[in-house]
Amino acid sequence: MKHTLKRIACLTLMFLLVFNTAVFADEGPHDYEDDNTPAPEIDFSAPSDTSFDDTVWTIEYEDGTEELYQPNPNARWDAIVGVAMSLDFQFLGKAVFATSVATNNTSYDIKIVTQLQSYRNGAWKTLYTKTKTTTISSGTISGSYYVTKGYKYRTRNTITVYNASGKVIEQDTLNCTRTYN
Repeated sequence: MKHTLKRIACLTLMFLLVFNTAVFADEGPHDYEDDNTPAPEIDFSAPSDTSFDDTVWTIEYEDGTEELYQPNPNARWDAIVGVAMSLDFQFLGKAVFATSVATNNTSYDIKIVTQLQSYRNGAWKTLYTKTKTTTISSGTISGSYYVTKGYKYRTRNTITVYNASGKVIEQDTLNCTRTYN
């Protein structure tokens, strides 16, 4: 319950910041250069100390590689202004997840495909898939599925933004990974 309240507070704060940025931003997208620091390797098979929240947000590329996701919408997207994800484990192994997306245009439609996956034997296996399409500039998908302790789980969220004529404007895949011990 404590983690759920913390996540709700973080999601609320993130969307307040996102919408505040979207309302007052008068500049277009920027090109940000990094400091050439290599991205940390993400070892999904490593054991973790579950006495703290070990949630990891990553961006997944077409070749299957991932990097840590740093919420900075101007650096990555043109149409998406914010994404928030959560994955929590409740009584008897109930995995509860949610993903929220906001765009910068009220005429955009959003499709979110969320796959709940487990990491076993060196690969991600899809356990459950849920899809939601909204006809407004923001949307949230949520769901639950019972899982087994002792494994890493993630939500693999493929987000597609369409313009009013149905043309794909943007598509990206982001993951929210946690260990259930």
